[in-house]
Amino acid sequence: MEKEIRQIIQDGENSLVEFKTPDVSPQSLAEEISAFANVRGGEIFIGISDDGRVSGIDKARIKNLEEAVMNICRNNILPPLIPMFETTTVDGKVIARIQVSEGLEKPYQTASGKYMIRVGSTKRNSSRQELLRLFQNAGVVHIDGKPVPGASKQDLDLDKIKRYFKDVYELDMGTMDEVETRALLVNASLAEIVHAKFCPSMAGLLFFSRKEGVVTALEKYLPQAGIQFVYYQDQDLEDIFDRLDCYDPSPEAIDTILHKLKLNWKTSSVIRGMKREELKFPQGVLRELLVNAVVHRDYSIHAKIQIKMQPGIIEITNPGRLINTVTIEKMKAGISISRNPIILKFMQNYRYADQLGRGIPMVFRKISAMPGFSIHLEARDEMFKARLEFSSENCRRGVIP
Repeated sequence: MEKEIRQIIQDGENSLVEFKTPDVSPQSLAEEISAFANVRGGEIFIGISDDGRVSGIDKARIKNLEEAVMNICRNNILPPLIPMFETTTVDGKVIARIQVSEGLEKPYQTASGKYMIRVGSTKRNSSRQELLRLFQNAGVVHIDGKPVPGASKQDLDLDKIKRYFKDVYELDMGTMDEVETRALLVNASLAEIVHAKFCPSMAGLLFFSRKEGVVTALEKYLPQAGIQFVYYQDQDLEDIFDRLDCYDPSPEAIDTILHKLKLNWKTSSVIRGMKREELKFPQGVLRELLVNAVVHRDYSIHAKIQIKMQPGIIEITNPGRLINTVTIEKMKAGISISRNPIILKFMQNYRYADQLGRGIPMVFRKISAMPGFSIHLEARDEMFKARLEFSSENCRRGVIP
């Protein structure tokens, strides 16, 4: 262990490592621990100064240090958490190692009311947007039902809404008066009443935004909800062959992007036995990945879903990190937690999704049965990326039975 810690000291403080001297105050330690728990977790070493000098902990204090740390985590952090605590020796001096996991009950705050986050090698008070994201990622709040400032009833496509309720619930809105219609839209989380005014919700605009001229209400009030498609002629990502910024409401936006992908699909082939077979356009896989992006992205981040297409590769990038404790491995096993349950519900009613977590496992099953294709998932910082590769050159290195 000493060799490992020497390497950590040499590397210095970073987003996962913090050094503290033995005189660290309970308030400061509570802020450091909660900051790690609110992001990706990390380690705090007591007995090491910021410059990496090992000062150690006085033996008279070491006996009570673990109890003091646990009391801080129980009394100075809400909700309480339990880190891993151990002591070890470096250069003949005793130091303490506190290992903090990413919290299961985020967001955590100190007893003084601070919501801290870890940014690089420092901690800081979360901004309003960062705090909202902490609550959203924890599943405590859902912004997809929140009203969109500036939008009004005129920004909703009432004809599409009527068709939706007729097709899904066999409900005829044509027989309803203004008061009943308003109540229905509010109860369906398509709108809220704010200061006695009717205001569409994020989900309301995402699915039922009205187009006036060349601009939709979605583009006007929620520009981050668009989907940007770019097709590059080669893998240098320099020459753009085709491009579209799509602000169609859902689920039509998914069909629009699928159509663009299909138009730009260049037929590849694979050697299977003694025959050359064309790689078919993977419509089902791409449709599922696009639905996943629309349903699970973080709409509090002002960035669009990015679709990059180039010879042999299609990348779909969602803004936002994986919610709560979800990991890529859990997704592959069918574990799913919804960041946007209202959006998911409407997508489900349109029969583009279900709530059973079958989407990603289905993608991997289909890909495994498709020679010439592979799928790679990546979760990093504030983005989630799905990369579909279909390079026929890889297949020609050997014969696929």
